[in-house]
Amino acid sequence: MAPNNWFQDKSVFETSVEADEEKGSVMTNFDRAMEFVLRWEGGYSNHPNDRGGETNFGISKRAHPEVDIKILTKEGAKDIYLKTYWSKIKGDELPDEVAIAVMDYAVNSSVARASRALQRIVHAGADGKIGPNTIKSVETAATLLGSKRIAQKVVMERSDFLCSLVTRRADKAVFLKGWMRRTHSLMAEVVREA
Repeated sequence: MAPNNWFQDKSVFETSVEADEEKGSVMTNFDRAMEFVLRWEGGYSNHPNDRGGETNFGISKRAHPEVDIKILTKEGAKDIYLKTYWSKIKGDELPDEVAIAVMDYAVNSSVARASRALQRIVHAGADGKIGPNTIKSVETAATLLGSKRIAQKVVMERSDFLCSLVTRRADKAVFLKGWMRRTHSLMAEVVREA
């Protein structure tokens, strides 16, 4: 696809937001992020080219050796996501779109990598740990650029990283199509009207 219409495939953008609106529930930032993440993280898998090894709901045995991955529930996975990812990226302190973009990046490529991407975008010290200085830099950048633009930049940096990863490691090419569909869907998620 041409660069100027790289996320035109509308089929990858379907969300269940309308269903939530019909139920009358209000989603928190974490709920919205989890809805997106779990839309892409399936059930149990153990792909030979996945360094995480045994995985369920996106939670890998390599990252969480103490967890019985085969019997992990969706709620158990959400608890892990909250503690291991959301709290570390300070998701409750980030604008909605930015939190979702950084969260999904962290889930797939590590909290440190996603945090450094955000820090570079907002001109904070890129140490891979989001703290008060990064939050202040995000607030300043959001005033200048808007939070949607920051989120878009996070998604674009992630896309660039994934393409470079496949260039360096040919065994990862099997995942590229799915990764790109996911980043395209994430781009639509962060630019949609709240």
